Amino acid sequence: MTVPLEIGVAVVDANRLKVLAARKSIDADTLSSLLGEDSAAELMPAGSRVSHLYFGSEFCEQLFPEENALQRAIEVARQLDLTFVLATPIANDALVERIGHATAALLDDAEVLVNDWGVANYLRNAFPRRRLIGGRQLAKMIKDPRAPSGQWLNAYGGSYGTAGHRRVLDHLGIDCIELDAPPFATPTLFAVAGVRVSVWAPYGYVAKGRICKVGSLHRSGPDKFAPGRACHRECRSLVESGSAAARSGVVPTMRGNVIYYRHDRAIT
Repeated sequence: MTVPLEIGVAVVDANRLKVLAARKSIDADTLSSLLGEDSAAELMPAGSRVSHLYFGSEFCEQLFPEENALQRAIEVARQLDLTFVLATPIANDALVERIGHATAALLDDAEVLVNDWGVANYLRNAFPRRRLIGGRQLAKMIKDPRAPSGQWLNAYGGSYGTAGHRRVLDHLGIDCIELDAPPFATPTLFAVAGVRVSVWAPYGYVAKGRICKVGSLHRSGPDKFAPGRACHRECRSLVESGSAAARSGVVPTMRGNVIYYRHDRAIT
């Protein structure tokens, strides 16, 4: 029996929840509104269904949702009959505590996407029944858009294929992982034995750091490009675009503290 393809919709900005709340179900038009482009139909092949709502940032501790926004997202997921997934980034001590409070407020069937081994261990001990998903930052793999050919991917097949990495996943009870689709990817890259695999589209991430470039441009002196500055959510409206990589043709972009790439048709 063929299992229908499940699709998750990821939202970081709570204002975007309005688009979902106005719908009775999520279709290609809804995805197009969220992505700001008309290619969403390519992400929803026949027989697929939207099954999950991801809320929160995987990459920035400053964008972790406030309590009222979290409750609104949970309600939208319930309204649309979607499994709610709380997305979490690499966390400092203060954020770990906030993640704990947020997890305690989730419904029983909700999931938490973890990108920090410490957060995963904390949640497994504090909430042993909560399902955890291994995020993209836990997966070490080659996905630089500048890679000249698919042979570069063969240099390192990905950390999830190693025995040590799998032992950690088993210890934490993580049976579902998430991956990006890098340039020149082949189906074997996503064939990870023993776990379910989700693949992100239409954007993948290359690298992240603690410095928000766009949020530092107006600063001077030692505060420029330094961590710990006040966040004004500049990343929600400003994106820096790069030039297409010579071989892959993939165009990298930078939003806040993360470098992304937009899938071309070959990747999608």
